[in-house]
Amino acid sequence: MRRRRLLMLAGLCAASLAAGSSAHAQREPLGGASPQREAVVPPPQRFASAGTHYNFLLKQANGGTKHTVNTLPDWSGIWQSGITTMSMRHPVDAPLSPAYRANYNEKQRQEREDGEVYYDRLTHCEPSAYPRWLVEPYHKEFSLGVNQSWLMQEYMNETRRVFTDGRPHDTPEGHTWHGDSIGFWDHDKLVIWTTAVKAADYLRGYPDNSAELEGIEVWQRVKGRNGQPDRIVVQATMYDPVGLSAPWNVATSYVKADYQYRIRYWDCALTTNDVLGADGKTTTILPGEKGFKAPQNDVTRPPLQSR
Repeated sequence: MRRRRLLMLAGLCAASLAAGSSAHAQREPLGGASPQREAVVPPPQRFASAGTHYNFLLKQANGGTKHTVNTLPDWSGIWQSGITTMSMRHPVDAPLSPAYRANYNEKQRQEREDGEVYYDRLTHCEPSAYPRWLVEPYHKEFSLGVNQSWLMQEYMNETRRVFTDGRPHDTPEGHTWHGDSIGFWDHDKLVIWTTAVKAADYLRGYPDNSAELEGIEVWQRVKGRNGQPDRIVVQATMYDPVGLSAPWNVATSYVKADYQYRIRYWDCALTTNDVLGADGKTTTILPGEKGFKAPQNDVTRPPLQSR
C-alpha cells in the first residue's frame, strides 16, 4: 500500500511539475547518477566558518560591485529545476556528525524497508525552508535590486530577501524558516550568507540540518556548453557545527521555464488531504480513498443577504 501511494504521488507530482517541459529540460531525480549533474566548484580554500568564508570573498571582490538598476544581471522570467541539480547522491556523501549520521541511516532504513520516510515537513504543510529551498522542484522567480534582491518560490510563497546594502545580520525575531540573508555583488555573481535558520532537512529522506547551519552561496547566470542549457548556477557551502563534521560543498542550477507561467498563490489551507497521523507519520489521502476531500475551486461569492 505504501509503495502504491508513493508511486501515485510521484506520478501526480511529475505530471504537475513537468507540464510544458521539453525533452531538453527533463528533470532528473536527486538520487540519480546522471553525468549531467551540476559540477561542484569548491571554495578557493577551506574555511573554519561561514563568516570567514564570506569575508574572504568580500575582500576578493574589493568590497563588492556597486550596481545600478541598469547594470544588474538579467535573471528575469520563470525558472525551474532542470537536468542539473544539487550534487547529492543517495545515500548522500555529506560529512555528517555521528548523531546526524545515525538519524539519516534510520531514514534510509524506512525508505529501503517500507518504501517511504515516515515524516516529511512538506506533507505536514510546513515550508521547505533553507537550505531545502535550493533544491525544491517548484518554479522560482528572481527580482534583483540595488539594495536587496528577492528570490521567490511558488511553494508556500517562500521569498528569500537578500540585503546587499552593507547591513549586518539582524535577527531580532530569532531563527526563522529562511533565516537572515545578506550579500554583495561580485560583478555578475551574487554572494549570499544565510544565518539563523531552523532545524530542518536538506530534502525529503535526506539528512537533517541543525539550527546552527549557515550557508554561503555564489549565484551566477552562465551560458550553456556541451549540450547544457543556459542556466543560473548556485555553488554553495554548508557550515553546520552540529550536523556536519566538516563544510559540505554542493551545487544546484535552474533553467528557464519553456512556457509562459505565473507564480500562483499557494493556499496551504486547501491542502486538506495532507495529514499527520496519530502515529506521527505524514501521509496524503489520495482520490478514491476514505476521507479524501476534493479541492475547493469555487471562486463565487455568497449572496449579499447571507454575508
